[in-house]
Amino acid sequence: MFNFQETIYETSARLLFMAVKWAKNLPSFASLTFRDQVILLEESWAELFLLNAIQWCMPIDTTACTLFSLNEHCNSANNSGFFKPGQVNDNLRILNDTLCRFKSVLVDPAEFACMKAIVLFRSEARGLKDPVQIENLQDQAQVMLAQHSRTQFPGQIARFGRLLLMLPLLRAVNSHKIESIYFQKTIGNTPMEKVLCDMYKN
Repeated sequence: MFNFQETIYETSARLLFMAVKWAKNLPSFASLTFRDQVILLEESWAELFLLNAIQWCMPIDTTACTLFSLNEHCNSANNSGFFKPGQVNDNLRILNDTLCRFKSVLVDPAEFACMKAIVLFRSEARGLKDPVQIENLQDQAQVMLAQHSRTQFPGQIARFGRLLLMLPLLRAVNSHKIESIYFQKTIGNTPMEKVLCDMYKN
């Protein structure tokens, strides 16, 4: 997955593009109005990005995962004056702890897909035209996750609940800070909404 010649910021952009493409290719997502699709992506992009990053970091030794390493971020930003270590240290620690939590549970690809759908179909987002349909889609994703956990991990009766409780960890670092850490160096002052729209159209 990772090309270690890429910078953290190039890898981050690629992971975000993959997340947007994943959502776009969901038939249930594509069936929504364009405006609802845009709102849902704007609301969930940071969590989708983190789920992608965590999923593709999991096969790697946690200590070698550059996306969540303060030293690697400092090296990538070296001589740029982009940020000071103290500005991101706590946030990267939280993100690394989240990675370790997912790794300890050994979340599988099907579970990641369901968790992405759960965070994507957020019916409480403001301005949605069809929040009831979106809530139904989120419910379906939760049912699929529960069924998968029950059939594939019959000995772990609390697994489904544990996975749901892990989702709030993705919001422990807010989207503005995720944008600053992983994307601001490459997008500058371009609004994330425009970046997402461009990725969606491509």
